[in-house]
Amino acid sequence: MTNADTTGLRPAIFMDRDNTLTVDAKGYTWRLSDFALIDGAAASLALFHKLGLPVFVVTNQGGIGKGLYSRDDMQHFHDRLAAEAIAAGGMITDFAFCPHHPDAHDPALRTPCSWRKPAPGMILALAERWQIDLAASVMVGDRDSDVAAGKAAGCHAYRFDGGNLLPLSQHIVTTHFNGARL
Repeated sequence: MTNADTTGLRPAIFMDRDNTLTVDAKGYTWRLSDFALIDGAAASLALFHKLGLPVFVVTNQGGIGKGLYSRDDMQHFHDRLAAEAIAAGGMITDFAFCPHHPDAHDPALRTPCSWRKPAPGMILALAERWQIDLAASVMVGDRDSDVAAGKAAGCHAYRFDGGNLLPLSQHIVTTHFNGARL
């Protein structure tokens, strides 16, 4: 279903993390005790995996730049997300994050960055690393900046407005991946 085309590239799903895959009720969620999946996220990850679509998480993590938590704290949160995906029958192929923020404590993390969404840098880097066909791929996120990053990278892009993620994921599969049977 997702065989590589003649260029050797394959389609993929790019997803924002906070309020797309995980609940971010308090803002800058990083504590494992606050970890919770969005309704339908586990089933969506399982659906994409069943169809052979690699899933990549692309997430702005300005809380690192603002000194609210460390890269290690974020990595523990990502490890939990990856483990939950596997437990549900899904898989996250890779993560990309941007620690930059305009209010960062470290001036080096305050500078404009091609990875901070709405810039497409994270998507472009993952696509190059994993040989992804961006024109055949989809970006999903809860903010206009997620949609803008996906479009700037050449992907189809969808805004998730909350609720249950699975109906949107099913729509994406039927619309963009040859009407795959659910």
